[in-house]
Amino acid sequence: MTLKDVRAKLNVINKTVEEHLDFLLEIRQDEQLYKDDIDEIGEMADDVLSTLTKHSDLLRSPAGGEKDWVCEKCGKSTFETDYDYLVHPTLHLGCALKEEEQMENFAQELQKTDPGHQPC
Repeated sequence: MTLKDVRAKLNVINKTVEEHLDFLLEIRQDEQLYKDDIDEIGEMADDVLSTLTKHSDLLRSPAGGEKDWVCEKCGKSTFETDYDYLVHPTLHLGCALKEEEQMENFAQELQKTDPGHQPC
């Protein structure tokens, strides 16, 4: 590499550092300007978190009580289950589908053993 090439690369580096240095100095000034706002937002967030923690019992208990949200088929809680996966508050959709499948299998087995029997 020639001396000319080295000087050209150093000039590019120097120009890049100067451009970025100005930007970094501006950012540093903005940081000082907004420091109070950032601190205030942090205090607000702390207040929200402490209030949520203090009243977490209200967030967890439904009006009827969690003890009423139990699947009648599997006996597990339906309280934390999304409504899209419930037939009603006391029956998981998966449990209802599994029971329906079992009934269909039973009807097929019954037909095999008693071909004259037709389920309704």
